[in-house]
Amino acid sequence: MSNYENAFAPDNVYGHALALLLDVLPSGERNDAAIHLDLGCGDAALAGPLVEATGLTYVGVDADGESVAALVRRGLEAHALALGGEQETLEALAGVIGGRRVASISMLDTLEHLYDGTGALRAIRRLAFDNECAAVISVPNVTHRDIGFKLALGDWQYTETGLLDTTHTRFFSAESLERELAAGGLYRTARRDVELEMSDQHFPYSHSALAAGTTLHHLLRQLRTQAAPDENTNQFVWAVAPGPIGDRAVFTAQRNPERPFLSVVMRTQGRRLHCLREALTCLAGQTDEDFEVLVMGHRLEVQQQIGVERVIEDLPKSLRDRTRLVKVQHGNRVAPLNQGFEAARGHYIVILDDDDIPLAHWVETFRRLADREPGRMLRAVAVLQNIDAVETNGQGGIRTTGGIEKLYPSEFDIFDHLRANFTPNMAIAFPRGVFHDLGMRFDSELTTTEDWDFIMRAAVVVGVASSPEITSIYHWWVRGESSRTMHHQREWDRNNGRIVRKLDSRALILPEGSASRIREVMAERDAARATADAAERRLAIGSGVGPDPRNLNEIAQILESRSWRLSSPLRLPAVLRSPSRRVRFSTYVSMSDEDLIHAAEELRRSRSWRLTSVLRRRPAPTGGSAG
Repeated sequence: MSNYENAFAPDNVYGHALALLLDVLPSGERNDAAIHLDLGCGDAALAGPLVEATGLTYVGVDADGESVAALVRRGLEAHALALGGEQETLEALAGVIGGRRVASISMLDTLEHLYDGTGALRAIRRLAFDNECAAVISVPNVTHRDIGFKLALGDWQYTETGLLDTTHTRFFSAESLERELAAGGLYRTARRDVELEMSDQHFPYSHSALAAGTTLHHLLRQLRTQAAPDENTNQFVWAVAPGPIGDRAVFTAQRNPERPFLSVVMRTQGRRLHCLREALTCLAGQTDEDFEVLVMGHRLEVQQQIGVERVIEDLPKSLRDRTRLVKVQHGNRVAPLNQGFEAARGHYIVILDDDDIPLAHWVETFRRLADREPGRMLRAVAVLQNIDAVETNGQGGIRTTGGIEKLYPSEFDIFDHLRANFTPNMAIAFPRGVFHDLGMRFDSELTTTEDWDFIMRAAVVVGVASSPEITSIYHWWVRGESSRTMHHQREWDRNNGRIVRKLDSRALILPEGSASRIREVMAERDAARATADAAERRLAIGSGVGPDPRNLNEIAQILESRSWRLSSPLRLPAVLRSPSRRVRFSTYVSMSDEDLIHAAEELRRSRSWRLTSVLRRRPAPTGGSAG
């Protein structure tokens, strides 16, 4: 292992380790009758500050004989010892300890260098248990965003020291470190990680993924930030305590665990059990049965819970065995979704509220889309049907008040969805990775439109596969309680504004074909403006007031000509810099005749008009000269 010369500082790994030790070390242990054991001590940067703060006797252990000799010359107690298997390490450390009481243990930036890290951790566990003391362990974080962003573009560079030190035999994320510690019988009790905006891997500064001003960096960072909390962590610094030896493997043994194709997350408050029963009955008739159902009972009272449980108990056994009730006693309408998605086991997850209807091929259609375009969101078509509550023989029920209406488009269009949601939640299934890998959550601050928000944030990252198949019925209550009646329009507007602001703050990934779609939208906008201007011109000319209509007509002929319209891209840069420079007919309506004549001359001298003169040439007469 390399010998590193690093000084103590309050904000580096040694300062953070000492702060943790002082937090867990009882005041009675702060004396020279006990020792602090520093495993993998290097040049003992921790020694002086620790002795001064605690009064403990410092004992360093390191595999590098030269480092140990240097510490001894400085008057410190140090021993040459390579950490290895549990029993051999314990026996060697027993000779070092010599019957003294161990008050605390540290192993800083050492575990990543060991070939048998589990054995060393189990030795620490035994020492910590026998001496009833705490330990502090640190390792570098290989998931710091500087490493990840470069690796995403195929760049992985070892360095002499740092996060990708050439002597490291293991690399750790927070999750893999927890596994490694559990295999050694150690469990985190506190943490004081070292955070660095720019790690030693932040090079070169001009790297497009690292430079903070690039759109690429913005995109990668927003994805990384929501996916996991350790993007800035340079070193994990954890206090640990002994516990049972964990039975989880330190490596991933099962790469693709068996899962159902689809998880159906169904919110219910138990108030319309007849609707819940109908929705579950429709699930029982699915042509593809590879799904599970999570009935999310939100704030159920006792009688409501009993009612929901009875509905589930009455299901056919094949579906009952795949259905579970999950109680959610907190939060607004978003809470059951987040908890349901967290508990879902399926490869894909879909929301089905208890008053909507899935048709028999609902799951089957999602399956076909997943086979065609794996990993995308899966969208079919829902139709709308108005319903009303009725009571028959003392039993609640529903009746339709109109026919089925196909209001929602057959294809998912990202640009249309930027304006409003055209996809009811039962018509779209999300890949589990959106929630479980990318870390996206339903926004608990939203009291309405939470599905639109989640759809948009996911769609711009993973895309959408669409099918024109009608697979579900979205029930619209014409009377009685619904989200429309429970929330004031101001609340809907406030939530919509929050969603748009979030979208504005992000770098968006647009699907294939978006360039043509944007051009189409812009052309439609320009055509609408031209139509409005023409109408305004006709109104002004027909009013009998204002300038001579012939002068206005001359301006109109130029602005409505094919030459002027085709040359609009030449004027775009100037308009973007100063929107007031946009040439519109309404600008000329209030001008005097003299100003109109001058304006017409200016338009004819403009670069746009001159460069398109070839479009206005008339063909020569037949048989004559073109000269």
